[in-house]
Amino acid sequence: MIWKTLLIVAVFAVATDVAVMALKMVGGYSDATVTDTGVQDALRYAVVRHNAGTNDMYLRQVGRVISVQKQVVSGVNYKFVVEMGQTACRKTGVESNCPVRGDEAAAKPYQCTFVVYKHWSGTVSLTSQTCPTV
Repeated sequence: MIWKTLLIVAVFAVATDVAVMALKMVGGYSDATVTDTGVQDALRYAVVRHNAGTNDMYLRQVGRVISVQKQVVSGVNYKFVVEMGQTACRKTGVESNCPVRGDEAAAKPYQCTFVVYKHWSGTVSLTSQTCPTV
């Protein structure tokens, strides 16, 4: 009798684990680390595209990464939620070190969500950008 109970519990535990793993695997986003090279490249790409699309005379940079996720498809989707802020560098300048301004009033921070798609062939595109109008 005890072995039947143990068998039922074991089967239930295995079935539950398999179901949970299947939910995580099937095409969904999973958390990623900011230090991953692919993540960093995708975020740099998103920031460059964002700056190209703004009418601001100053560059915007990431002040804080709120979340990073990636999704494996026929390549990789990288989804970022970040806080952007204004720098003191003009878009037309040649400066390479352009941190977000330290004063919050000058930085004018705002939150953006970017999705960058990197195809297995190497092509990259910004497929989604949700930010307030700047």
